Amino acid sequence: MSHLITKNRDPILDLEPWVGQRQATFRFDLTDGATGQRLGQLTPLREASLSHDTQRTIKRSLSLSLGVADTAAINPITDRVSPFMVFPSGTEYPLGRYMFTDASRQVFTSGIASAHTAGGLATVTLNDEMFLVDQQITRGVSSINASISSTIQAVLSGLNVDIEMEASPFLGAESWTVGTNRGSILEALALSGDYFSPWFSNDYKFHFIRTFDPSTRVPDFDLDDGNNVIRDAIIETDDLLTAPNRFVVISNASNSPDIEVVAIADVPPTAPHSIAKRGFVLPQVVSLQLNDGGQAQAVATGLANRQTVFERVTLTTAPDPRYDSYDVVRWQEQNWLELAWSMQLIEGGTMTHVLRKSYAS
Repeated sequence: MSHLITKNRDPILDLEPWVGQRQATFRFDLTDGATGQRLGQLTPLREASLSHDTQRTIKRSLSLSLGVADTAAINPITDRVSPFMVFPSGTEYPLGRYMFTDASRQVFTSGIASAHTAGGLATVTLNDEMFLVDQQITRGVSSINASISSTIQAVLSGLNVDIEMEASPFLGAESWTVGTNRGSILEALALSGDYFSPWFSNDYKFHFIRTFDPSTRVPDFDLDDGNNVIRDAIIETDDLLTAPNRFVVISNASNSPDIEVVAIADVPPTAPHSIAKRGFVLPQVVSLQLNDGGQAQAVATGLANRQTVFERVTLTTAPDPRYDSYDVVRWQEQNWLELAWSMQLIEGGTMTHVLRKSYAS
C-alpha cells in the first residue's frame, strides 16, 4: 500500500516493478574553491565512496583513489570536488561539495611520469565544507539575551557559506572565548535553539532545521512500497537495556534567578523502554545555559528526538541521490529517522542506511 511521501517518486530510482534495469554514471567536477571556476573532471581509478553521519560534527566524507594525471591536476589546498549522479535522460543529482583534508601518495618509477608527479598515485579523503567552518574563533562570541538564530549568523559571518535556517524563537545564555572551535559553538547553539545538528547538504547549503517527532512526520521515502531493499542481510540492533526513558534539562542561567528552570520529557509510552513498560525511570540529566522553562521544555523534547539511539536497523538499497539528512523513512509500516548512510559511487554498487525507530506519543 502506497503512503503519502514528501520526495517525488521516480520510477527509476524507486525501482518500480516494471523497471528491469537502470543505468547511471557518476561525475566528479573539480573546481577552484576561491573562484568557483570549473577546472575539469576527475576519473577515480576505483570506486569512490561517500558517507553521511548525523552523529558527527562534519557529517560527510568522500574517498577517492586517483591516477597519475588526476594526482598532478589537483591542488589539495584550494580545490573542491563536487560529485553528481547522472542519468541517460540528462537528469543529474548533486551530492554536495568537498574539501581535501587528507592525501597519501604512492610514488613509483615510470618513464612517462613527469618530475612533478614522480609517477604518483593518490588516495585522498575529502570532507564537506564544515571543515572550513569548524576552525577556532579569533574573537569571543556571546549569545546572552540575543536571538540564537542571529547568533548563528554572526558566528558564520565572514565565511563563504550559504545558510538556510528555520526560525527559532529562543534567546541564548552562553558565551565562548577565543580559541573555541566554531563547530562546537554551532552544536551548542543548535541544541539551545531546538535545532537538529546542522549539516552541509546535497545543494551545498548549510542547513539548520528545527527538531521534530519522526513518528508524526509525513515520510520522505517509503521502502515498503516498491522494490528498494536489495541483497545483504538486514541487521537489527538496539540499546534498549541502557537507553534513558526520561530526559531532564536544568539551567542556572534563568533571567529570573528565583525561578527554577527545569524541564522533563519522557519517551512515548508505546516505546519498549518507556517508564510504563520498564516500570522504573532511567534518566539522562543535561545541564545547559537556558533562559526559561519554555526553552528548556523544547530542548528536552528535542533531545528525545535527536539524541540516544534506541532501536536501529541497517539495510541496503541501490544508490539513491535524493537522500540527504534527517530523512524520515517508512519501513515495515513504521516511521524511522535516518541517522547515517554510505554510498558506493558506482552504478551497480550499494547504499547502506542506518535508521532509528520512532514511537508515537
